[in-house]
Amino acid sequence: GSQGWRDLDVEHRVALVMKLVELCERDRDVFLACEILDGGKVSELAEGDFTQIRACAEYFCDVARKVALGDSPAIQLSDSMKGYTFREPWGVVAGIIPWNYPVVLNSWFMFPALLAGNTIILKPAEDTPLSALYTAKLAEEAGFPPGVINVLPGRGEITGQCIAEHPGIRYIAFTGSPGVGQSILRTCDRHGTRVKREMGGNGSAIVLDDADPEVVARLIGRHTNQHYGQTCCTIHRVFVDQKIADDFVDAQRDFFSSLKIGYQADAGTQLGAVVNATQRRRILAAQCEASSRGGEAVLSGGVAEVAGRDGFYLKPALFRTKPGVDINPREVFHTFASVCPVSSAEEALALANSSPYGLGASVWTRDVERGIALAKQFRDGTCQVNCHNSIAYGLPYGGQGISGGPGGGVNCEETFLDYTQVKAVYTSAYPG
Repeated sequence: GSQGWRDLDVEHRVALVMKLVELCERDRDVFLACEILDGGKVSELAEGDFTQIRACAEYFCDVARKVALGDSPAIQLSDSMKGYTFREPWGVVAGIIPWNYPVVLNSWFMFPALLAGNTIILKPAEDTPLSALYTAKLAEEAGFPPGVINVLPGRGEITGQCIAEHPGIRYIAFTGSPGVGQSILRTCDRHGTRVKREMGGNGSAIVLDDADPEVVARLIGRHTNQHYGQTCCTIHRVFVDQKIADDFVDAQRDFFSSLKIGYQADAGTQLGAVVNATQRRRILAAQCEASSRGGEAVLSGGVAEVAGRDGFYLKPALFRTKPGVDINPREVFHTFASVCPVSSAEEALALANSSPYGLGASVWTRDVERGIALAKQFRDGTCQVNCHNSIAYGLPYGGQGISGGPGGGVNCEETFLDYTQVKAVYTSAYPG
């Protein structure tokens, strides 16, 4: 499968990818059901995720047409010698995908890897395998050759470990926790497999003194609650100028309290169940730990009951803290936030940058130029002003610190290049 797929011309690969997209759109309702029932998403978010299949495919089809594989133009090095580069796919590459955004992250891995000429192994999370399995079914209908798109479901500690240990897999794209990512990296180092990784975040927001505390509290609250806080860039740590901190906390408490907790397929639900019992235990432990670490509970969280429904439902949690009191040093995948009053923008920046994570952060202010100057000082891969968790094709999405690793992030031209390798080739006239 690998050799035959890499030998196809780019237009043939593009045509097959776009045929797959058309089949996905034909069966849109199946994918929405997978996201809602398998992944627990509310309908609105599932519909937004589904649009990323076409958006991602079209972007990387354009990149594949623009970035030439094979031989580069030669450089004449001497009268008898010339040199050039040869760019080629890795061969077999694997994507280890988490449970929070299966349709989106399947696309982010699958399309650039395929269009660069690789065959792929897609390892979905054990909680959310359905969309990947259905994509593989449609790939066969689209006419992909056997062995080009492979889906390997299973438990991470077994299936994921087997992928990391296999010497025939040349490149792995991993999204998940820092602990698992570091374990995969150590395993892959033993036989030279490259690993591209995004390992979570603990997003920060700085709110300057000129911001409207009530307006910004609601906006930040929406970002904290996106997919119930189960987004890697979720805002969990808010640093607010002390002059507006009381009003901000009151407004964010009111927003969190207004969220409708319910079954994800029911109209109006804003906060659904978390994905499994393990996640619920972790979140409840983090809520308890926040108080023991010195956080003042504004909303203490806890288990929520939804009439007529079984599920892992939880209430949002909001804590007020002081500088130097870090109540959530680890990523908490739920609607969970700490608000820390600060005396200056410089103090806020130092506290934001004290986290070992570095995926995304934002500044909220009426003075956009001041916000830009501050945002550029974040130690994060994505820095934003008056917005958060914005993602666009053509701009890299990746992390610094323990959130990321080498490579060009995802969703950009460098992503496509990451799925290729380059060799230098020298040729000289035969001596004599």
